[in-house]
Amino acid sequence: MKKKAAGLSTGIAAAALLAACGGGDEGDTPTYTVATDSSYVPFEYLNEETGEMEGFDIDLINEIADRVGFEIELEVVEFDGIVSGMGTGRYDIGIAGMTITAERAENFQFSRPYYLAGLQLAVAEDNDEIQSIDDVDDFNIATRAATTSESYLQDNTDAEITTFPDIVSAYQDVGAGRVDGVLYDVPNVLYYIDTEGVGELKAVGDVLQGEEYGIAFPEDSELVEDVNDALNEMMEDGGYAEIYNEWFGDDPNVDELSETAEEVIESQGE
Repeated sequence: MKKKAAGLSTGIAAAALLAACGGGDEGDTPTYTVATDSSYVPFEYLNEETGEMEGFDIDLINEIADRVGFEIELEVVEFDGIVSGMGTGRYDIGIAGMTITAERAENFQFSRPYYLAGLQLAVAEDNDEIQSIDDVDDFNIATRAATTSESYLQDNTDAEITTFPDIVSAYQDVGAGRVDGVLYDVPNVLYYIDTEGVGELKAVGDVLQGEEYGIAFPEDSELVEDVNDALNEMMEDGGYAEIYNEWFGDDPNVDELSETAEEVIESQGE
């Protein structure tokens, strides 16, 4: 997987100056605060060697900003802080591999879906007791706090649930035998197993609960339409596919994505 630098300085806030489409005076270009996750590989994470934020989401929001014509001020926040911050209007944009859900949509808006995901269960390599989600009752299963993975465990299992502010700690506790398994988003689970978790963790069972990621905005944001237009344009002209291929090594399944956030939410109620 290619690690493509986003060219952003990091810390609690990091500025990224992007040229506006169609030119114009620099003073006319608006700047928006973009909240992103502290560590959700390969979507967003800090490259400790370069001191820059990298990832699929980072490249995506840079390209969107370039096409729409705005600058961004990036704020690196724990995931639950992004969810609460979008609800209070603290951030103008949130991009963090965030699943579109009806509950979240009650507090803020989403763009059209841009990534098709799901949940994956993983256990220690030598664990033969847990073969799927049907086997987790009474076992200690870890996940990240305030995520759809936590909600899934609460609603669909009788597992003992242990939550962490960051998912890497959950993976490490599985490897160390402190918990029995971990449930989280498919791309991140598989990435960890193929990199840091080689020989320690394995994926078990089917992919659960098909999910779609969206970009978050405060209620009544004027940015949603422009960002949706940029995403649609990127999906049509190959710009999205180019970024996707850089990070995932294959072509995106754009045709399988819902066309709107409303369509995703309606399907969840069926």
